[in-house]
Amino acid sequence: MVWNLKKLAVGITAALVLMVVLGLLGRLLTPKSLRQRLEASRSCRLCDLSGVDLSGADLAGADLTGAYLQTANLSSANLEGANLTNADTRYAHFEEARLTHATWVNGQTCGASSVGRCLTPATAMLMEISQCPGCNLKAATLGQQDLTGAFLKGADMSRADLSAAQLTAADLARANLTRVVARRSHFQGSHLMEADFTEADLSGSDFSGAYLRGALMVHAILTEAQLDNADLKTAVMLGADLSAARLTDADLSVANLKLANLSHADFSGANLTGANLAGANISAAIFNDAYLVGAIWTNGKKCAPGSIGRCVQ
Repeated sequence: MVWNLKKLAVGITAALVLMVVLGLLGRLLTPKSLRQRLEASRSCRLCDLSGVDLSGADLAGADLTGAYLQTANLSSANLEGANLTNADTRYAHFEEARLTHATWVNGQTCGASSVGRCLTPATAMLMEISQCPGCNLKAATLGQQDLTGAFLKGADMSRADLSAAQLTAADLARANLTRVVARRSHFQGSHLMEADFTEADLSGSDFSGAYLRGALMVHAILTEAQLDNADLKTAVMLGADLSAARLTDADLSVANLKLANLSHADFSGANLTGANLAGANISAAIFNDAYLVGAIWTNGKKCAPGSIGRCVQ
């Protein structure tokens, strides 16, 4: 018994010493020293560089395979010949960064003149002719690009940057848009049937009149998004954040809104026939003239006939 207590005490002491040492190392490894070490070693596989300022850094030929680069600042950095395979580049800044001959997130090589974005053959084709159905555009940097009417049916655009991009009347049916960053983007009238927006950041984007029937928007961020007159029939929006979103006159029949955040959302005139709102947050949500017959309400009970503007149980 005494021996076991001694072993436990030694173990706790060793753990505390290790925590102190790691804490000291963390304080000693300043952003500046981290940058210097990275420039010297040119290797940082699977490491966490989120939020690190690497603007202007010389990382030519660096191995950044699987690195976590969310919100990192790589503007004006030299990344020529670097390997970014499977890196997480969401929210990262690449303005004026040199990426010629670098290996991009999707394993493709960045072509010549890749400044500020990686111009893979697929990305270059899309920007030239606005067509790339079924293409591998994973993590493509397409923010603020005019892709009006683009034909991208079945394309893999997972983790792509589409912030403020113009995709009005585009065809993205069955496209993979998981974890895409598309803040304040334009999808008005786009064809998005069965597109996968799982965990996508779509805050402030405009989907007015878009065809989203059967789309997957599980845990997607749609705060302040505009979905007026959108066709969201059978869409799966489980756990999605639709706070302050506008869905006036939208068709949400048989849609899955279970556990979604619908606070301050406007569903005026929307069709919610048979929709599932179980466990959803509807605080301050507006349902004026919304059709709710057959819908599963937040308490798990079905709305009876005559449920217009409110759920009658």
